This record gives sequence, structure tokens and C-alpha cells, in this order.
Amino acid sequence: MKPITITRQRKHEAEQAISDLVARGFEVVFPLTEFSREGKLFDRDTYNRQVFVEHAHSSCWKAQLRKVD
Repeated sequence: MKPITITRQRKHEAEQAISDLVARGFEVVFPLTEFSREGKLFDRDTYNRQVFVEHAHSSCWKAQLRKVD
């Protein structure tokens, strides 16, 4: 079977999803890991030029499980 990927924004939600699947007979293939991304946000000024606004940070938690036969 194909592995199932769990993706959540918050760690406790991901841990809950993993524990629910483990109780249903799944095993963890790839452990719970945080993936983060940083970027910059830009806006346009009155002369239609790009102007830096702020730094943007986002992260998500991922894990991979598969069904035990």
C-alpha cells in the first residue's frame, strides 16, 4: 500500500492524528518533522514600484505512515 502523509499546521494536531492511525494498525515510516519556510512580502507604492513590507514565516508538521499487514 501507499504510505499516508500527515500534514498539519500545529504539532499537537499532528501528534493526535498519528496516534489515531497507530491505534488503527499503522506504523510510522517517516517521523514527525517540522518544515519551515521564510519569504518576503512586497507591496506596490503610488509609482507602481515594489516596496518591501515584511518577512513572512510559515511552518507545517509532516509525518508518513503505512498500514501494517
